Amino acid sequence: MSAATTSGPPARRPAPSLAVRASRLAVLAAGIGLFLVLLGLLSATLLPVEFYPDSLAGYDPPFDVVAGLILVAISFRIRDRSPVAWLFSLLAPALTISIAIASPNVFSISAAVAATGLVAALYPYRQGFYRGSATGPEATQLLVVVAALITVLFGTVGSRWLRSQFSPELTNKGWVESLYFTIATISTNGTIYQPVTDDAWWFTILLILFGVGTFLTAVVVLFLPFLERRLERIAERLERSQMEELSDHVIICGVSAEGRATADALRSQSVRSVLLSTDLGAVERVRNDGYRVHHGDPASEDDLRAVGIDRARALIAAGDSDGENLLTVITARGLQPRLRIVAVGTAPASLAKLRKAGADEAISLVTVAAQLVSHAALETRSGNDPHTHSISH
Repeated sequence: MSAATTSGPPARRPAPSLAVRASRLAVLAAGIGLFLVLLGLLSATLLPVEFYPDSLAGYDPPFDVVAGLILVAISFRIRDRSPVAWLFSLLAPALTISIAIASPNVFSISAAVAATGLVAALYPYRQGFYRGSATGPEATQLLVVVAALITVLFGTVGSRWLRSQFSPELTNKGWVESLYFTIATISTNGTIYQPVTDDAWWFTILLILFGVGTFLTAVVVLFLPFLERRLERIAERLERSQMEELSDHVIICGVSAEGRATADALRSQSVRSVLLSTDLGAVERVRNDGYRVHHGDPASEDDLRAVGIDRARALIAAGDSDGENLLTVITARGLQPRLRIVAVGTAPASLAKLRKAGADEAISLVTVAAQLVSHAALETRSGNDPHTHSISH
């Protein structure tokens, strides 16, 4: 009975954690990438002996260099545990194994073994690559980098293959001359090499189309996000300077219609105010409408200090919920014991809690609105009473 109880399926060994080894794997990927670049350069300069002769003997496209550059590029993403890094790491074995099969020598086979070894090292941790999206902006940026490398590879290999179909021929400097032709053609600067056959013409046309398209895409995908980040930093510095200049102002926690109306009322009395909210979309809309606003948590001490709570004359807690306003009141009162705090409550039972938490005034907008509406209705009724109107005449 005990033997039957103890027997059963063996316990599954837990998957290794990528969090503790991400940095080591990133260093390994960068090291193998540099190793592949070195092998590619040696293969292009030393012209090693092929293990067996075929139609591609002595013809070694710089696939290893491209694969190495890809590994160096994704090594930073491996450290961040991005799924993009795992997906693009599979390109290195594909490139290196293809050239090892077509033109096998000591360099190409060593590159294929190294690239395959890296994938084997990453494979047990594949489920740990979950941070970010495999199809988001990060993947698009890396895809553009890979596309640029492949375009350069296409131009270099193609011009080397069709070297006798250009005038003058691309035969003097080998791969260096082909790389120069590719870069000069992609940049649309022009070269002294002119195609003289239909194949060379079509190849040059495709290279220009691919190169210019990749370049324009790279500008949009890589440069514009960098420019946006720079503009965001400039906007943050401007906002910080504006907040530092504020004094004797009113902090309005919340960007609801009531909060904006309160800001308008204070503006009509020449009192400056600043709105504070965690809703980034609402913050951007309110900022575009001309309000001074800060994106942050009203219940955060750092964010309240950022809007100058130590220099403010009052704070209005007008968030979307009574619980949010309660946390705001507690935090603000802890920072500034003498600050005047007005809290807006929805439920009548919350008013006492808000006062107990430290609010000087707790107001129910529903109750105030009901009193104003009923008062207006009664005033309108008494002023337009037809019996009163007839008696007056």
